[in-house]
Amino acid sequence: MNFKIGILFVAIAVSAATATQAQQDPQFSMNVNNKLFFNPAYAGMNDGICVYTIGRQQWVGFEGRPESYLLGGHGTFTIPGINLRSGGGLVVLGDALGQMHFTTVKGMYSAHIPLDIIGSDPGHLGVGVSVGAIQFGIGNNWRSVSPSYSDPLIPDGGYQATSFDMDFGLWYQTSKLYVGASMSHLNQASFSDTGRLPGFDDNPEVVNWNTSFKMKSHLFVTAGYDFPLPNPLFVLKPSIFVKSDLVTAQIDLNAIVEYNNFIWGGLTYRYIDAVAVMAGVNWLPGYIPGTVRAGYAYDVTTNRLASGSSGSHEIFLQYCLQLKQKSPVSRHKSVRFL
Repeated sequence: MNFKIGILFVAIAVSAATATQAQQDPQFSMNVNNKLFFNPAYAGMNDGICVYTIGRQQWVGFEGRPESYLLGGHGTFTIPGINLRSGGGLVVLGDALGQMHFTTVKGMYSAHIPLDIIGSDPGHLGVGVSVGAIQFGIGNNWRSVSPSYSDPLIPDGGYQATSFDMDFGLWYQTSKLYVGASMSHLNQASFSDTGRLPGFDDNPEVVNWNTSFKMKSHLFVTAGYDFPLPNPLFVLKPSIFVKSDLVTAQIDLNAIVEYNNFIWGGLTYRYIDAVAVMAGVNWLPGYIPGTVRAGYAYDVTTNRLASGSSGSHEIFLQYCLQLKQKSPVSRHKSVRFL
């Protein structure tokens, strides 16, 4: 079984042999905690209700650096009559890079089909879709050597427009394994407009601007597996995350060790970009039902931006309420305590 899992990870890694930073979608280091944003089929796979948020400051030290803030939630439900287990979710994202900013709102639905690929560890195949809207904007706080109003590609007074957006995904999950693939921006929303700086109609130096921007479809492939260690209080959780704009690709290799379902920490290696150190905790408050999960990641930049950046910071916080009661699992260090 472990050999087959290893083959799966190698196959996904080989499919991402080319790496770059060309993707439009925001970058996160704790992708293991942000599966919902990248794949709508993951909605409801937690057998409960979860709400989470992530904030990321990338390449701190650079003006106009990427900043991303996300709020998401999803849960499990059953469609009456056909008794189909399903999941639903909602994600709101604010993303900024220099003068460009994006606001995304999307709702998702996933149908969960029982699928027993691993006999001892049955799971569900999720087939999901998300629909929503993307608002794209360009600011007007330009600083340039020559006046920006002489550049026909720059909207002098700023620009903002909204368009429909759609994603599709597949997700297979058991108690130990998950594999997912999804495609974002299926309709490849485009934004374009033309205009002129108000009040300068008679100025020959002011030209009409004509700007356009198009969202590219992105492919995301991920997989992970929980390996119990000789000491049953520890679990090793390696995972892989591949993202591609169908021209180039980038790969994240991640490994997390979790102790007693309480404290966790690990590393992510992002090819020709960064090494991320992360740690967190799972907390059962007691006075309220559910589990709180929190984490922090720090990226050490390894590309040419390292000289001007002090790294990237990412914070994650999640609250989950379990709807399906799981059977208690007893863990022992020695047979003397059985």
